[in-house]
Amino acid sequence: MRDLQARADALARDVAAMRERLREQPDLPRGVRGALPGAVDEALGQAARRIGGAAEKLARVRAAQQPGSCTAWWGICPRCGPTLRTEDGRSWCQECGAGWGYDRSQGPCGEAATFLAMDAQGGTVIVCAAHGRHMQERLDGGLLLAIPTL
Repeated sequence: MRDLQARADALARDVAAMRERLREQPDLPRGVRGALPGAVDEALGQAARRIGGAAEKLARVRAAQQPGSCTAWWGICPRCGPTLRTEDGRSWCQECGAGWGYDRSQGPCGEAATFLAMDAQGGTVIVCAAHGRHMQERLDGGLLLAIPTL
């Protein structure tokens, strides 16, 4: 995805350069000189930024899926629990003020796993301390077991 973003950025720059070269040629008809409006390279630049944003999200997902990471797929403040607020693609804790430059409420947690949670049907998931504290109150008939550390 990073390569795709770089190619879209390069294409946007090439289109902008071609537009300028066309404008600088007075012997060409006006319709040809203005054939590449600025909206074209702006749209390509916007596409490159969106590709970059998707690449960042993918990188966070991959990092969060490392062995020993919390597998919960909803955001939480590692200190305070389910107290996140998200706006304009950034999240922060409403209690302690910790902030993240991305939307932490959507996607994998990725904090270090400290608990094994088991529901009443036998389904299991490994979670971090904050998710464990939050889940403990909601595990009707389930168990929350601390993962031993060496």
